[in-house]
Amino acid sequence: MEQLNSRIFRGEVYHERLTPRRHAFTYPATFFAFDLAELPTLAKHSLLFGHNSFRPLSLCDSDYLHGQDQAIEKQLDSFLSPPRQGESTYLITSPRYLGLAFNPVNFHFRMDGPQLRSAVAEVNNTFRDRHVYSLTELEHSAPNQWQARHAKQFHVSPFNNMEGHYQFTFEIHPKALDLRVDLHRDGDCVMKTALRGQGHPITPGNLWKYALLHPADTALNSFPRILWQAAKLAYRKKLPVHQRPVPEHPNTLHRREDKEKPPTC
Repeated sequence: MEQLNSRIFRGEVYHERLTPRRHAFTYPATFFAFDLAELPTLAKHSLLFGHNSFRPLSLCDSDYLHGQDQAIEKQLDSFLSPPRQGESTYLITSPRYLGLAFNPVNFHFRMDGPQLRSAVAEVNNTFRDRHVYSLTELEHSAPNQWQARHAKQFHVSPFNNMEGHYQFTFEIHPKALDLRVDLHRDGDCVMKTALRGQGHPITPGNLWKYALLHPADTALNSFPRILWQAAKLAYRKKLPVHQRPVPEHPNTLHRREDKEKPPTC
């Protein structure tokens, strides 16, 4: 397989709730940064990876954004300007593992070489809803670091209400990613989350080593881990529960009330 820009990342997911009671956890994580233009090449040269087809690891366009049977980059046209000459679009995600996956958040990065031009944060909750935050006004706050702020518009955790705003911080290095999303309310940070890892070339050997040999670190286990931590917050720490409101924001692309299901891969 030729040398690709896409990478496998081995690292961790970090989550810390600061109030009303501190609660923190860290899990090992394996995730990918896919250059969307390379998906056909990757699928062609790897028996382990499929694009819109079933393989041990598979990426399906209909799992993202509008859930349409349409190229992800084309779906992004609803939220970002089309890429200019020389720009690339990366999807930060964990693909399906043996047909199954749940990604609480995916990131779509529009890059001009090493520079981040714009981004979309795609959030999925356990209620089968999906919302996107378009981040088109990024601040280049430090070398290899960009920040953005966005009002909270979407119900994710039953232990947080709808108030506050998110502070996004993206550190993008040639061989490492550190993607942080912190929730602020009334001038205080109430929650910190991070997805970080070291990048490795996508090769047949690395696909085996970093993905298939670490099934517990893929998005396959995200959903049961979320339920386990929620049970701790509800029954051990006695946090109050906020009921899910019916999502009505135009950037909520899927609601569990919607009867139509997205195409399958």
